[in-house]
Amino acid sequence: MELEMFGFITEVLNNLEGMKINLDIASREIENFFEEMLEHNNEGYLNINSRVKSKQSLKEKMLRYDYYTQYKTPEVMFDRLSDLIGIRLECRFIGDEATIYKLIRKCFTVSSKTYEGFYSPEGNKNLFLELGSKQPKSQKNGMKMYRIDGKYLFDDKCYNFEVQIKSLVNIFWSEIEHKVIYKNYNYIIADRFYKDIMSSIKNSLTTIDQQLLLISNQFDRGDSTNKSGRKVQMEQLLSKVLYDLFALKIKNSIGILIDFRKSCDTIVKYVFRDALCDDEKLYNETMVSVFSRLNEIEGKEVDFTTQIIFKRPCEAEDAFTYKLVNFIRETLNDEFQWNIFFRILFEIEPDCNAGDLEKFIQFYKNRFYSSINLRSLEKKISKEKSLWIMDELMEHFADLFIRVNTVELLYNNVIEQVISILNNVLDAVSRNIFTYEDWMSEKEIYMQLLELRLSSVLDIDVEATKVLDFLDDVRKSDSNIEIHKSIVKYIDKL
Repeated sequence: MELEMFGFITEVLNNLEGMKINLDIASREIENFFEEMLEHNNEGYLNINSRVKSKQSLKEKMLRYDYYTQYKTPEVMFDRLSDLIGIRLECRFIGDEATIYKLIRKCFTVSSKTYEGFYSPEGNKNLFLELGSKQPKSQKNGMKMYRIDGKYLFDDKCYNFEVQIKSLVNIFWSEIEHKVIYKNYNYIIADRFYKDIMSSIKNSLTTIDQQLLLISNQFDRGDSTNKSGRKVQMEQLLSKVLYDLFALKIKNSIGILIDFRKSCDTIVKYVFRDALCDDEKLYNETMVSVFSRLNEIEGKEVDFTTQIIFKRPCEAEDAFTYKLVNFIRETLNDEFQWNIFFRILFEIEPDCNAGDLEKFIQFYKNRFYSSINLRSLEKKISKEKSLWIMDELMEHFADLFIRVNTVELLYNNVIEQVISILNNVLDAVSRNIFTYEDWMSEKEIYMQLLELRLSSVLDIDVEATKVLDFLDDVRKSDSNIEIHKSIVKYIDKL
């Protein structure tokens, strides 16, 4: 007499055969949806594969996981089986997997009233994905994979499917691992050894993925057919020319060579301040003018041992500009890195030194104001008062600038970090401040927050007691401020 379980399996496989036409149609429709969604929205996406579970595969799964004891009828089993249809979204790099998942979450926004935790895209009421659980999911082998359960309504029936997002490296590894470990039914001595080897191979493939990504990014940045890419290349070239030219002059003047490459990057950004738009003609004219000026400087002797002279006082329209202009003017003849930065700047911009310094500080200030998001705050306390708050934060930054006294604050990478910190501080302000009077009563906390975050970026020592006092002020205040981990590190000194 045949075992009862085989009768159940035969019934399930017969049902599968009867569903095959509908499953094939549903599989193609799901595949077409994801292909249209991804084709023009993600450059990392490569391909999509779909499959309907075969009778042999389903039979193996039922025996391996004892489905015949868990489910009373084939209908219940098909309702619980998550991967009757399999959809695999293939991408180039491991990092692209997260990008595609975020795009899916952005597309599937309509919450299902029938299936808890499932969402459908706008305009498609037949397709659902479970987006409530954490991704990527951990596998039995300890690795993580983006695996999303789905449901598709077709011909008045609901079919379960599974979406996997896999990079080329993970496709390669999982196919081998599936055959060597998961579906290898031969008796293998030292099975643990093979699993450890597979894990090691996975780590090596992940490293290769990162290396290929670096190469790809480099080629993307070097795409000379792209206007912005060409401009970046030209600015990098100009920065190198600038460095090579003045490095030789510094060596001839003081007898040693020093590193001022980051100064050159900022100076080039300043030189092209009016030509960074899409005006190709203006950009080209600026480029020709700069190279012409560098050609003049090449035949000129530049003495880095003499003082920089200002023929008139510097002017300023606001507190931030006034403080920085006067600080730099007083400092640049005393400290060599400041002297190099502005001597090169003044050589390239042959106006009066005072005028060049004023224009540079205005450019420096505009880099912050043009990158700061005040919209949320403006909705609460008006545009004018939001700018007042911004001005106060910038004046405090000017005080920190003077206290820190490092030319690194002019470097592009530090400027970007300061912009990020200012945006974070202003985000905290917009969440907690509802009137300008609120700001006046709480502003010292935000000034301290700005100071501690900047100190961390510049790796400046801060007494742990000062941080504890700040945390105590936050606790006593009405503001709900998230304490960044860069601030907490100062407490570890206690």
